[in-house]
Amino acid sequence: MTSVVQNLQPQDSQTIVQFNSEQEFQKYMDSNAHRVIVTYKKGVYDVTEFIDSHPGGDDMIKDCNGRDISDLFHSSYPHQHSSSAMRMLTKYKVGEIKDEKKNSDSSDNQSSEAYPQVTQDYIQYKDFRISRKDGFIFQTLGLSKEQYLDFIHHPLHLDECKLFTWKFFEFFTRNKWWYIPIAWLPVIIYFVFCGVTYDYSPRNSYIDQYLRVDSPDFNRVVLLVSFLLGMFFWTLSEYVLHRYLFHLNEVLLFNKWIRWFHFMIHGIHHLIPMDPDRLVFPPPLGYVISISIFAAHNCVFGGNLARILYAGTMFAYVMYDYQHWWLHHGKGGIEYFRDLKRYHNLHHFFDADQGYGITSKLWDFLFGTMIKIKEQKVSK
Repeated sequence: MTSVVQNLQPQDSQTIVQFNSEQEFQKYMDSNAHRVIVTYKKGVYDVTEFIDSHPGGDDMIKDCNGRDISDLFHSSYPHQHSSSAMRMLTKYKVGEIKDEKKNSDSSDNQSSEAYPQVTQDYIQYKDFRISRKDGFIFQTLGLSKEQYLDFIHHPLHLDECKLFTWKFFEFFTRNKWWYIPIAWLPVIIYFVFCGVTYDYSPRNSYIDQYLRVDSPDFNRVVLLVSFLLGMFFWTLSEYVLHRYLFHLNEVLLFNKWIRWFHFMIHGIHHLIPMDPDRLVFPPPLGYVISISIFAAHNCVFGGNLARILYAGTMFAYVMYDYQHWWLHHGKGGIEYFRDLKRYHNLHHFFDADQGYGITSKLWDFLFGTMIKIKEQKVSK
């Protein structure tokens, strides 16, 4: 018994060890002190491999090492858990503690039979199956609207996911967070340069005279404020894009090619929110969308001001993309960012139709899309 338990790994889903008593389980804990193990309704889960991916951060899950999380799991403190979290937890089950009072219809048993069911080769839903060996992107074309919504509204924690079967195309769908500053900082510097050197007459704004360095009225404060206003404009752009483009109204998903496009730009992220290579926007697609942002600035303001505002907007975008990556995989930070991390994970795992803000909750508050959960703390 002891040797079997010590060699058990969470990936070995076929081997479930039966502990005949709490004392026997404690011996297992003592012999595996380097692992992070929790219990849930007499089930034993080795979540060591999940620590870095835990949406609530690694500190919370480490604090639960050796504890029964049954009450905590269903509390709204520190964050709400969904049925998706239950499926993720089931993946790491390694044993059970004997309990004579346990009945056969416990929620844990129910969850193990719930859809979707994930194997090494496929993901089984109630009335359709997605192959893990093939790219997801073209498989979405064979789904009805109802099946597609079922597909993306059940977040999964997968070690690997392919958008395209062909490696050449798949390469361009994976983006490290540091791709973003490399792709965008030269663009930002160029637009700042244009904004302070060129004369765009007659498409000038009144502010342009304070922005050109060759003007006797050049003012560094005006330049800085214009850049900061561009950054502030991004926070609204971020909200509008997230709410109305990335989360298309379900009525608009009637066509399979619209669903295909939606899955490519955002659906994949909601399906597998912890995939570190799909948390920042692919630069080529970002360039295309940024054209409309510059066009808006140029149409309303024109001239040098439009260039400085655009540079500020895209600088805020670079910060946004990094922050989005951090909200999923970052650690520590001040309370403001830890709160945003909890808030964003509520968007993914509790209510995808609310909580569109990434860098702040300002526009969610103003437009009535704040996620609100009544917190009820539980004792440790």
